Amino acid sequence: MNSSFDEIKGVLPGNDRRKFLAQLASLGLASPAVLGMGQTAVNNQAPQSATQPQPPKPASQVTDDPGTWLLTLGGADGPHPAFVSNSRRLFAAPELLDAPDEWIDRSLQWIDYILRTFPPGLVEIPVRRAALFRLDEILHIESAARKPLVQDYYRMRMEHAVAEIERTKVSQGMRIWRLYNHGALIRTPTVSFTFDIVPGVLTRGPAGPVPSAFTVPDALLQRLVAQSDATFISHKHFDHANVDVAKMFLAAGKPVIAPERLFANEPQVSNALTVPERSTDLVHEIAIQGGAKTLKVVVYPGHQGKPVLDNVHLVTSPDGYTVVHTGDQSGDEGPGTDFDWLAQIGHYHQVDVLLPNGWTNDLHRVVRGIDPQLVIPGHENEMSHEVAHREEYTQDYERMFGLHYPFIVMTWGESFLYQRAADLIGVLPDEN
Repeated sequence: MNSSFDEIKGVLPGNDRRKFLAQLASLGLASPAVLGMGQTAVNNQAPQSATQPQPPKPASQVTDDPGTWLLTLGGADGPHPAFVSNSRRLFAAPELLDAPDEWIDRSLQWIDYILRTFPPGLVEIPVRRAALFRLDEILHIESAARKPLVQDYYRMRMEHAVAEIERTKVSQGMRIWRLYNHGALIRTPTVSFTFDIVPGVLTRGPAGPVPSAFTVPDALLQRLVAQSDATFISHKHFDHANVDVAKMFLAAGKPVIAPERLFANEPQVSNALTVPERSTDLVHEIAIQGGAKTLKVVVYPGHQGKPVLDNVHLVTSPDGYTVVHTGDQSGDEGPGTDFDWLAQIGHYHQVDVLLPNGWTNDLHRVVRGIDPQLVIPGHENEMSHEVAHREEYTQDYERMFGLHYPFIVMTWGESFLYQRAADLIGVLPDEN
């Protein structure tokens, strides 16, 4: 066994995750098929050549042969068994078509108790992970978004968050509230601002998206708007951009920073948006609080795939705290693509907190390029997505495996007070 350890000690998790998993498989310590290191060798962080694109995989690849099953945490579906809906879910509990209300109700009450008793922290209490995994199981029931028990739980968590925001003043550091999907509110001693605020699940109606029962009331959104000096919208998709929320901010005289041509079918709203130039080096100054304060903003020219413009916002508060929010950033990985500038952000800015979409291309590479002090992944359990594409908290932990940066997995309505590393000696996992 000593010789085997000698072979793997140079690729322990944190040095190179893919090499580590492959080495385990080569030594017979894990199954190549389960680890995604089998015949097709595809996983969530394997770079693809921009000049030699891979052919798309079929939408369904259900197979009874365990030797072909392949864990793919991003990209196209791979070979998988019938007990999961997608090859990305081999390491997550399978979805259910339905479940008893008693189990859902008792589970949601227990989850809420655990989350309130053990709030997010740099050192994670193990039972938090168990609660988040149980929440994944509930939210991956096919009918979850239509269940009154789940709808009530969502509204309760959002009401809890807004009430906490209303009564919380920040005297030092920066508090981050995780709201729905990839939404967040950031508060420092001087300012507050939000990202990608939506009311919940929208459905497609004859005239466009309309609210479903899985939404919070306008009155709660108005209270949230009252607590935010400005809001940022990453891109046009309705799980990130909501015209009614934009109208609330504009009516309150607060800037809405968004991509060009957003809400083009409502020109009064579209023309009132703040649309900074997308650039890797321009630092824009956005006046807030009636001109009393200024946010410094870089709007990086990101993409979701090739056709969708996605603003990656870097925002610095007047007291010097910097946050990066990626929206649905997931562009190509080869030379001449978004990774050219993603890999440089940390060289030019001291980033305190990164709020990435947890399923982005090569998350470890993104984190290394931005080089934040803390990572808080987002975009889990978007309930308008089909169940196979509701990204889980479970997969956050898998994707973060081996990451040499502190990270915290948070869910709807939770918050965390960030303080710089100099104030946290003895708390961070590795002070060196």
